[in-house]
Amino acid sequence: MSRIAAALIDRQTGRPRGVIESRRSSHRARSLLPVTLLLSVGLASLAHAQEPSPSSEATPPIRTEPLNILLILADDSAVDNYGCYGSTYFPTPRLDALARDGIRFTHCYSAPVCTPSRVELMTGREGIRNYVAFGTLDREEVTFGTMLQQAGYATAVAGKWQLHGGPNGSLAADCGFDTHCLWNAPGTKRARYWNPSLLRDGQLLETAPQDYGPDLFTDFLIEFLEKNKERPFFAYYPMALTHAPFRPTPLSAPRTEEEQADKQAAALRHFRDMTAYADRCVGRLVDALEKHGLRERTVVIYTTDNGTDRSLTYPFGNETRKGEKAYPTTGGTHAPLIVNCPGIVPAGQVCDDLVDFSDFLPTLADITQAELPDVPLDGRSFWAQCQGKEGDPRLWIYQYYYPKFAKAAEKHGQGVNRREIVWTQNHDFKLYRDGTLYALSDRDELRPIPNGSDEKADAARKLLQSALDSFPERAAKLRQPDR
Repeated sequence: MSRIAAALIDRQTGRPRGVIESRRSSHRARSLLPVTLLLSVGLASLAHAQEPSPSSEATPPIRTEPLNILLILADDSAVDNYGCYGSTYFPTPRLDALARDGIRFTHCYSAPVCTPSRVELMTGREGIRNYVAFGTLDREEVTFGTMLQQAGYATAVAGKWQLHGGPNGSLAADCGFDTHCLWNAPGTKRARYWNPSLLRDGQLLETAPQDYGPDLFTDFLIEFLEKNKERPFFAYYPMALTHAPFRPTPLSAPRTEEEQADKQAAALRHFRDMTAYADRCVGRLVDALEKHGLRERTVVIYTTDNGTDRSLTYPFGNETRKGEKAYPTTGGTHAPLIVNCPGIVPAGQVCDDLVDFSDFLPTLADITQAELPDVPLDGRSFWAQCQGKEGDPRLWIYQYYYPKFAKAAEKHGQGVNRREIVWTQNHDFKLYRDGTLYALSDRDELRPIPNGSDEKADAARKLLQSALDSFPERAAKLRQPDR
């Protein structure tokens, strides 16, 4: 049992930590529990509920040096925008290679929009415990930056910040980062791509019209890892790409006549180019790790903060899909998750275990053997799965969401201003706190499942309702906004 297992009884399985049911789809057959056992396991877990605490049954392979971490979070890009997840429209060769040579998770879920995703990712805590307002990370929260800084890691963040709002918002230094290069930090202006307005270690950079923000962020992180190659480091890259406005990248071809006349066609083409450029930035970082002999000692993690922009419509297989950013649907929350570290993470893995954004902090603690923050946590480590082991998979995930985009709450909003949206889900079903149940196969959530209409759905309803009931009813830190 991992040293970070703080509770004897697991909240979701009702068993001692390390006794699990596997949900893998690659090197072992996927095993579905009988409905009655699944229900009894879930209810037993809640009868023994304690403050959630992450765990992993695995320990990393014996090594003489600590592992570095490069965590990349792209902006506004759903799981179906990547070749390794089935897209033939978006070119992502470097990320596809990382997935092929490492592990790709098929059931990772973010919040539907940036702030709640980032707060949950950085703190290992669900929004019901610590969401304040859009653009705010409460300075009292302990982040993965602070956790790793205290463990002796050099720490850096580059890219989009947007967490300093409100009376108690956070700056990069508040979150444990030794150095930073950020857009949407105090004193910066709106430009994030060409001639960007960036703050580097508290000073505004002088940039020119030919300067491209994503290149400057990537250059900064390459400089950081070169400077710290003799000590363990944590580099966090919350990208500006691929968020609107959709502008040409340095590699974009001139607009066609059709694109000149059709703004939607131009926006989609630029978004496609921006996705390819984000992939290129990842490749540059991986190449820099290789150049400096850091590749086999650096865990590269890639995910995204929410679904694709609502203004975009794009092909996926035989479908045409519309971006669902800000909606609490699968299209708004289903994120890619790729983990790669040669010699540590076996190649060719595909894992369908559930992963929630609260799981990242305990996973980083498991990788580095850092001490977990002394606060109630909701996440659990998925590092064992990355190493090809069983791990400690979830039976469900929980989500709390107060949308800035009011229309997102029209169907299931409750509580403050009828805007709070709360749900739990497993691999097959999703239950909102208002009692509405959907099958995950109903991607657009158009067909609610009535109680008593299906035995499997009824069992899932009971399990997911018990999961909902195990969390607080009220948000602890929500700043009561006007309508």
